[in-house]
Amino acid sequence: MTHAMTPSATAFSDDALPLSTRATEGVNHALKITTDKKQANIWDWQIHYKLDKALTVGKTYTLTMRIKGSDAGIMALWPIDTASQNKNEWGGSNDVQYEAQHDFTTSWQSFSWTITARFPLNELDFVFGTFAGDLYFDDLVFTEQGTDKNLIVNGDFEGVQTANWEKISWHGGLSFSVVATSHKGEMLQAISDAQKTLVSAEGLTRQEAKEAREALEKLLAEAENYNPANDEDYLLMAERIKAAIAALAQWIGVPETADPNFQIYLCFGQSNMEGNAAAEAQDYENVPEAFKVMAAVDMTTPARKRGEWYTATPPLCRQGTGLTPADYFGRTMIANLSAGTTVGVVHVAVGGTSIKGFLEEYVADYVAGEADWFKAYMACYDNNPFRRLVETAKRAQQFGIIKGVLMHQGETDTGNGNWPTMVKTVYERLLSELNLSPYAVPLLAGEVVRTEKGGSCGGHNAIIATLPDVIPTAHIISSEGLEQKGDGLHFTAASYRTLGKRYAEKMLEILKTSGIDSVAGDDATVVSETYYDLSGRKVGKSQEGIAIRRITMSDGSVKIDKRL
Repeated sequence: MTHAMTPSATAFSDDALPLSTRATEGVNHALKITTDKKQANIWDWQIHYKLDKALTVGKTYTLTMRIKGSDAGIMALWPIDTASQNKNEWGGSNDVQYEAQHDFTTSWQSFSWTITARFPLNELDFVFGTFAGDLYFDDLVFTEQGTDKNLIVNGDFEGVQTANWEKISWHGGLSFSVVATSHKGEMLQAISDAQKTLVSAEGLTRQEAKEAREALEKLLAEAENYNPANDEDYLLMAERIKAAIAALAQWIGVPETADPNFQIYLCFGQSNMEGNAAAEAQDYENVPEAFKVMAAVDMTTPARKRGEWYTATPPLCRQGTGLTPADYFGRTMIANLSAGTTVGVVHVAVGGTSIKGFLEEYVADYVAGEADWFKAYMACYDNNPFRRLVETAKRAQQFGIIKGVLMHQGETDTGNGNWPTMVKTVYERLLSELNLSPYAVPLLAGEVVRTEKGGSCGGHNAIIATLPDVIPTAHIISSEGLEQKGDGLHFTAASYRTLGKRYAEKMLEILKTSGIDSVAGDDATVVSETYYDLSGRKVGKSQEGIAIRRITMSDGSVKIDKRL
């Protein structure tokens, strides 16, 4: 059979309309039609709406409706006079008007048909035989020209379902019902789909991951355009989608040149990360060739060029610095990872700096007010250590996969209750700039010298301990029992070796689990459970959508489950 295109038939996309003007806020309902497979002809699947009264011959009518599918497809409108005595093969009548067909997509679109009745049409037949999946109708309005009476009963599907809708009796592979739907509901479904995507991300092709990210980005744009007063749940969904996008972006962003067996760790902080104790003879011996450092500055002793990899003999940070926790972090990692694995560190640290030194909105004013020796340290990084860390990390990403962030900082910020939030800002900016996900790139933060070991800033460890409250993927590295040089601030070389091993032991635990953290010992019991949304805010246990759960065990271990 053929059909004639009607010049007045039009289609336009809802995507161009602001969400505040759409009939998609709050709870909404639509007609859902499901078909089990594609057929050969467009007329092989149909759903009919029986009009309460036949149309008047010669009069003009307009039908508008919104349509979307679980996949793209084609649908046509063929109104018919089923009471006609002019018998033919089609529905007992050949008094059919073959109106325009439209291409629908997976997003809501509004379509319009304007028809002049050539017969006393009493049924609207919607035909879509080449489509398989779920097809949705909503907001049907059918009016005679010059009037505003809707000839479709319950066209928005918000009332009781009418008997006007029917399918052809022998179409066993087609079913229909009124279902709840809404923009919020669609976003919740998208979040659920994103969760599945994140869990199975390693099995996706790059193209599949790219398409998933693009779909989420579209939802995010819609969410941010729609900002009804006091609708915190809706905005929270937008935050979850952002996190899902970040996770997908990380996986997609791995360049083809990157070796999956080359693990990269970003190291930043102040003097204890910079390396304040002089390296000793043993620290230059037996350094594994598989342990590398990418120079973040040009150096003459040893000779290193910024942006190039070198065997990680001290100093790792810059010329004139000493042994750091990163030295024995890397060596311990190599000793415990499988053969063929390379570990590289990107190391940017500034002795004496506050966390403000890594916040670009503060750093210029902060440096201007400090002593000349401090200005000289900062000048090594063009007075912007955060930017140097990002630039060097992007270079490192061409070779391997960033697996974690190691931080040791806090002495200059002792007692600052805002410090955890400021650290969170630095961490999240790193993730954002480098297309990283917190699920795959945890933060490991070391304690400062403890009070019982003569630490002048030991009280700050109580604040460091709160980092996991604002960063659920943060882990604290203990400084218990570690000696200091006598200045109350800096560890000894022996202590750096131990501290570095502790960083590595925690990271190795993380890498060994399917979640993001260590598995508790056999005798450990649960001490507490805390739930977070993907933006890092604490939520209740019943939170809908993707959530993450942090379980603290009696043996001190922590398990984070990202698959709730």
